[in-house]
Amino acid sequence: MMKNVSLLLFLIFATSLSFAQTDTLKVKTDTGNVKKDRKKVEFGPGKTHYTYAYFNFMFATPPEEGTDADIFYGKSHSISYGVRYRLKLAKFFAVGAGVNYTYYAWHFKQNDNKKIPTSIIYDKEKLKINALEADVFFRFNFGKNKKSPVGNYIDIGGYGDRNFSTKRQFTNYINDGNTTGYSDYTGINTGLNYMNDINYGAEFRAGYGSMLLFAKYRLSDMFTPEFKNEISSTELPRLMIGFEIGFHK
Repeated sequence: MMKNVSLLLFLIFATSLSFAQTDTLKVKTDTGNVKKDRKKVEFGPGKTHYTYAYFNFMFATPPEEGTDADIFYGKSHSISYGVRYRLKLAKFFAVGAGVNYTYYAWHFKQNDNKKIPTSIIYDKEKLKINALEADVFFRFNFGKNKKSPVGNYIDIGGYGDRNFSTKRQFTNYINDGNTTGYSDYTGINTGLNYMNDINYGAEFRAGYGSMLLFAKYRLSDMFTPEFKNEISSTELPRLMIGFEIGFHK
């Protein structure tokens, strides 16, 4: 009799333990699924966290400050490639930050009033700047856009960049007296010590899905105080406008 009771108690205990292990395994499995589902919900174009790459192209706009530089406005431009992170705090509001590589090209007309970047007259002359840039922004979403998961939005923010390469390139055309006619001589100066290494300013972007209109206004001076005091106080144009394409998934 005692053996039968002992056997019955053992079977009940073993069965209970088996059910407990099954429930525990189910809870763990369900928890894993919840974590995966939550990750899918939180990361994406219309979700809490989002990261995307972009490209922008901008033109310099008048005026420059002073009369010692005459800019080719159709040629002077910048190109940027970068990545941005956006954190959604509310349905209509987000904050974000980004980093990029930016190339600037400033083309100068050649005339007798020119002092920037030098007073020497060439056939062609330009400044080439390579910079690493970071920006922060507030994003305000508005309206509906069924064609894009990122919607319509306005970005207001600021940027700062660090020049890691500055060059002055100049070209003269020379009549070589041969049947080939003119040849050209191009010279390059690097590491321009009359340019500030760090610049900063304000940004404004208006986006419709992947396409944006972009404006950037430089608050800092491009040239060092020594250059401005000794050579010229003229500053290159501060405002650049253009477009941006976001690579959204």
